[in-house]
Amino acid sequence: MVRIEAARHSASGRNLGMAKNCSGGSPDRKGILVRLRRDKRGNVLAIMSAALIPLIGFSGSAIDMARLYVVRVRLQQACDAGVLAGRKVMSDTSMTTDLDNDAKTQAQAFFSNNIPQGWFQTTALSFKPVKASNGNDPSVANAVTGTATATVPMSLMQFFGVKPFTLNVGCQAVYDMADSDVMFVLDTTGSMSCRPSDPNTCANAVLSYNRTDGSVGYYNQESSGSKLASLRNAVTIFDSTMRANADKSTRFRYGFVTYSSAVNVGYSIPSGYLQNSFKYQSRYVLSDYNSGFPSSFTYTNVAQSTCQPQRNPAAGYARSGLTWTDQGYYQARNYYNMSWRSANGGTCSGTQQPLRPLWRYDQTTFDTSKWGGGQTVINPSRIDGSTGKWRGCIEELNTKTGASFDVTDLPDDLDPDVKPTDASNRWRPLWPDVVWNRSSTGYEDVKDENVDEGSPNSAYYNRNYGSGGVYDKNGSAACGMPTQRLKVWTAQQVKDYLNDPDFKPYGGTYHDVGMIWGTRMLSPDGVFAADTAAWPGRKAPSRIIVFMTDGAMAPSQLSYGQYGVELWDNRTGGQSDSGTDYNNHTARFRIECDAAKKKGFTVYVVALGTSLTNDLTYCASPGQAFQATSDAALSGYFKTIAQRIAMLRITQ
Repeated sequence: MVRIEAARHSASGRNLGMAKNCSGGSPDRKGILVRLRRDKRGNVLAIMSAALIPLIGFSGSAIDMARLYVVRVRLQQACDAGVLAGRKVMSDTSMTTDLDNDAKTQAQAFFSNNIPQGWFQTTALSFKPVKASNGNDPSVANAVTGTATATVPMSLMQFFGVKPFTLNVGCQAVYDMADSDVMFVLDTTGSMSCRPSDPNTCANAVLSYNRTDGSVGYYNQESSGSKLASLRNAVTIFDSTMRANADKSTRFRYGFVTYSSAVNVGYSIPSGYLQNSFKYQSRYVLSDYNSGFPSSFTYTNVAQSTCQPQRNPAAGYARSGLTWTDQGYYQARNYYNMSWRSANGGTCSGTQQPLRPLWRYDQTTFDTSKWGGGQTVINPSRIDGSTGKWRGCIEELNTKTGASFDVTDLPDDLDPDVKPTDASNRWRPLWPDVVWNRSSTGYEDVKDENVDEGSPNSAYYNRNYGSGGVYDKNGSAACGMPTQRLKVWTAQQVKDYLNDPDFKPYGGTYHDVGMIWGTRMLSPDGVFAADTAAWPGRKAPSRIIVFMTDGAMAPSQLSYGQYGVELWDNRTGGQSDSGTDYNNHTARFRIECDAAKKKGFTVYVVALGTSLTNDLTYCASPGQAFQATSDAALSGYFKTIAQRIAMLRITQ
C-alpha cells in the first residue's frame, strides 16, 4: 500500500518534500521561502498604493487646468458675443462715454445666453459692457468694450488645499470698413411726392418753379411726410453711419444717379463722347399757304427806299419774295406785294396776304455740337426765334431691341464699360424743345393754324415736349437732378445735394435707365474708370450700388426719355404694344443688374411704400433686398446697409 501511494505522488509531479510528508516526514522550510521569493503576484497593488498620492496630484492638476481652459474660452466667447450685440444696436455714436440702455440690455442678454450661471460649477459670473473712449478718435469712441469674470472651483486639487480660481477676460467690438465707393441710384419720380402710406394711385398737383439754371421747371407738389422727404432723411442717416464707423485711415466716396425716364448725366460725360448731330422726332417748314383773304393798302408821302425793302424775302422760308413779320408765333405772317410811284410825294401801294407755315412732322437731323458747352441755342423747330439751353439729360447709344440679352456679350447701350468712339454712335443730348408729337408713326403735314398749344385736356397731337407744353407739364419729358460722379463728400455737401431746389419728384419710372447709369458710373473699366480707382498704395475699394424705388416699372410709349419716344423711335421694340414695352424694359433692368454683380458690385435694393417685386429681389445681391413701409423703416434699412458695408468685428 505504501509503495503504491509513493508512486502516485511521484507520478503527480509533486516535490520530494511533499512525498516525505505523505510518508510521514517533517516539512521543508527552505522550499517555502523559495516559493515566496519566486511568486510575484500582488506586487502591483503594493506599488499603486505607494504611488496613489502623487498620481492624484498629477491627474487633478491636468483635469482642473483643462476645466479652467474650457471655461476661459467660453467666457471669452460670451464676452465677444455680448460686445458684438451691444455694438450692433448702439444708437448713440457721439463722443460720450455712456453706453445707451438698449445696447447694455442686448449685450447682457447675449453674454448670458452663451455662458449661463453655474456652467461647469462656475460662480461669481459677471459681465460689464461700456462704450470705449480714447480721446477724439471716433473709431475707438464708437466701440463697445466689455470685461467678464468667473470663479471656477477646483475638482481634485481642492484636496491639496488649492482654492477656487478667478478668470478675467476683455473684449471690444467696432464697426470697421475697407475703402468703399457707393453709388446711390434713386427713384425721384412723381409718386415720390406722396406718403409711404398713400395708395399707388396718389397723384399730387403739378407746380412750376424756377430752376437753378434760370429756366422754368415742373414738379409734383410734395405731401407732408413724402417718400422723397423720407429718402432725404435716410441718405443722411446712411452718411452719418458711414462716418461714425470709419477710422481715420478709411476712404469712401459717393456718387448719385437720380432717375425717371431719363438721367441728367450729360455734363458728367466727357464732351468727346457726345454726338454732334442727331435725328430727332421733330418738324420743319415744308412750305407756306395762304391763310385768309388778301387786303389792299395805299400809303402816300412814302420814299421809294421805304417801300421797296419790304419785298425782300426772309431767308429760310419757302415762298420767294416774301417777308415774315413776326406778330406772335401763332398769328399769321404777311406777304406783301407792293409797288411805288412818285405821285403824291411817293405812293406805296399793294396787297398783303396772310400766310402761315405748312409743317412737316418727321424725323429731322439737327446740329447738337453747341450743346455740350452750355450755350444758348436757337430752337430750329420754331420760327419765333425762341432759344434754350441743354439741361443735361441724354438719349442712349444705338439700341438693341427685344428682351433677350447675354451678360457676357452686351450691346453698347447696356455695356457698363462702353467708350463710344464712332461719330454716329455717341450719347445724344435729350432735346425736348425740338421733339413734337404727331398722330402717325410716319410723317405728317400740318397747317400752322391747326396747331393749338392750349389746354392739357385737348388732344395731344402736334404738341411740343418742352417749353411749358402739355408734355412738359405732365412729366413725359422729365429731366431731374444732375448726376454726381464719385467723389469724397463732406456731410454738409450730402445734405446740400439732397435739399437742392432741383431735387424734386417728377416723371415716370424706368428702373433700367437708373441701373444702366449707376453701373456705368461705378465701373472701373468704363468712361468713369478714374473716379473709382484705388487710392495710391491701397487695395481696390469695395463697390456698392444702393438702389431705391417706390414702385414698379412704368414705361409709356409716349414719354420722351433715354430711348427717345417709343411710339415713333421703337428703340427697345415696344412700339406696337405696351405690354411688350414693359417686358423689354424689365429685361434691360434685369440684365444690367446681372452686369453689376458680374463686375463684383454689391447691389442693395430698397422698396419704399410698395411691394418687393420679383424683379427688385432679382436685382439685389443675395439677402440684400429690403421692403420699407414707413420713414422709420427706410432710415433703419439705410443704416443697416451702411453697417453691413462697414462690417462688425472684434478688435480685442
